[in-house]
Amino acid sequence: MGRGVAGELMGLGGYLTWTAVAREIIKRVGNNVRVMPVEQHDHFLKLIQSEVFENNSDFFLCGDISYKDQMVLPLVLNNPKANYCKRDTPERAYHQFDSHIIEQICTSYGIQNPELKCVINMTDEEQLFAKDFHEKILNGEKFITIEPHSKDNYTPNRSYPFDKWQKIVDNLISDIRIVQVGNTTKILKNVVDLTGETTFREAVSLIERSSLFIAAESGLVHGATAVDTKSIVIITGYQDRKMVAYPQNVNIDIASHGPCGLKTECEKCRNDANNHNWEEIVLAIRNELCL
Repeated sequence: MGRGVAGELMGLGGYLTWTAVAREIIKRVGNNVRVMPVEQHDHFLKLIQSEVFENNSDFFLCGDISYKDQMVLPLVLNNPKANYCKRDTPERAYHQFDSHIIEQICTSYGIQNPELKCVINMTDEEQLFAKDFHEKILNGEKFITIEPHSKDNYTPNRSYPFDKWQKIVDNLISDIRIVQVGNTTKILKNVVDLTGETTFREAVSLIERSSLFIAAESGLVHGATAVDTKSIVIITGYQDRKMVAYPQNVNIDIASHGPCGLKTECEKCRNDANNHNWEEIVLAIRNELCL
């Protein structure tokens, strides 16, 4: 996304799942503790800085001096016991998919039944950005946010055809304003285009003000949970829905197979997406918005 945004799982989406883990740890050990996000490399710990940890009192970050009366616990983000990817080859990722990512990480810390919701605490500036956009550009009208792009640098198999995204927008645009967020060169017609114009956090702040977020499984879906905005999420055969689906969302599983975990193009994933009836997504959106 614009203005210095990092990547995805393990990037912003992956880091976001750890915000839920941090919350669950602190619930159990007390508010006099903060966690320090690190990665272990040989005998050294590297402090991890990510924008999703900012403005979050659960985390100790570089330069933070407000923790002096609190205990700091290292949270090792690359702990193999907490990794849902149990084996990774150039061709395929072998996932553990019997439970949600957040549940899997929490189990490695002895925590059961965590809340499946990430944490992002917006700054006043980020909230003002979204407020100004909503009031000055959209004139305060009700709107939904959409991200039709799925990053393919790790796998192409989470994507949904762009022409079907366009049909979804064309079907809805007479009834509600639609704002496209994310970072892509492919822009849908009949949307208010904010692609590349926001940070990840600003995009989440916009999603917070929107009535619904529409996307394939992605980092912004994790972000939407943090601001209590329901998402309509397309889940393909690349990964099992039990691993990524949040129960508060409407999860449309289009898979006929899997989870394949393939990093190269999966013919079955492609066929599932090409054969899926996009009107199912429209119906879900209309039902949620009472259109």
